[in-house]
Amino acid sequence: MEENLISLQQFKMKQQKDETLRSMKVKKLEMYKSDFKLFQTFCERHFLRLDFDSLEIYLHELITQQQVRLSTFNRRNAGVKYWLTNEHGLYITPEQETQVKMLRGLYDEEAYLRLKPMRGIRAEKQGDVLRLIDRYDTNKKSDIRKRTICLVNLITANRPSEMVRLKVSDFDLENRTVYVMMVKQGEMKEKRLTLECVQAVKKYIQSCELEPNDYFVGAADKWGNHTSRKISEVSYNQAIQSWLGFAPYTFRKTQITAMYQKGADIPTIAKQSGHKSHQTIMEHYINLRTNDVDEFL
Repeated sequence: MEENLISLQQFKMKQQKDETLRSMKVKKLEMYKSDFKLFQTFCERHFLRLDFDSLEIYLHELITQQQVRLSTFNRRNAGVKYWLTNEHGLYITPEQETQVKMLRGLYDEEAYLRLKPMRGIRAEKQGDVLRLIDRYDTNKKSDIRKRTICLVNLITANRPSEMVRLKVSDFDLENRTVYVMMVKQGEMKEKRLTLECVQAVKKYIQSCELEPNDYFVGAADKWGNHTSRKISEVSYNQAIQSWLGFAPYTFRKTQITAMYQKGADIPTIAKQSGHKSHQTIMEHYINLRTNDVDEFL
């Protein structure tokens, strides 16, 4: 009897594990669905099979004919590769991997070099951003919420996806730190907070009566009454845009640039921003001014 109970328990645990893995697979397939649909349409139009040989032709077309940027190339390649492997049971060969790397190398050629840089959000002066945020330095509950969220986003250089997932329990105000869920990397990252930031968070928690398990951003009515539910990144973008007049990614770029201009080295910046690649910071975030270069000539 006892053996049967153990076997039943093991069976249920295995079922739960399998269901979790299926759910993760479905979620990732959905994430890449639009990229695969574009590839599928391309194959149908040119009477190609859905396989990795056709992917090479498609990627070549993306660069030479459609002139897509490197970031788009990488996303489309990852999406189609995931679908072909997980939904169609195909596997890429080492030779095909090499061919894709060679195609990616076209972005180093003069004809396609202009497609390589990412043109993203510009950085603002940190002082200017802080002055905008401090317009909400009042005792109104709604203003307290806005100021704190903006201040935390700036200092932590968080992505919107990280801000909407923050919970009150992630903050360790005694040690001036916050643990951020890095969805992209699949890990929790410790980030530092300024004293001003800590004081703002304390005021926010007290005025809005937040509980440890509440979402830090959450939803709120026009009076600032907080509802603990995870809002979408789109809603978060719209909120910041309406409060300050720019997209939330401006916080990230502004903070990274400000840290660099204050003398922080790249590993230090990466620790706060959560970047794994130091090259990404230099290529896409650090904006050197002409007089920065002149000082060393």
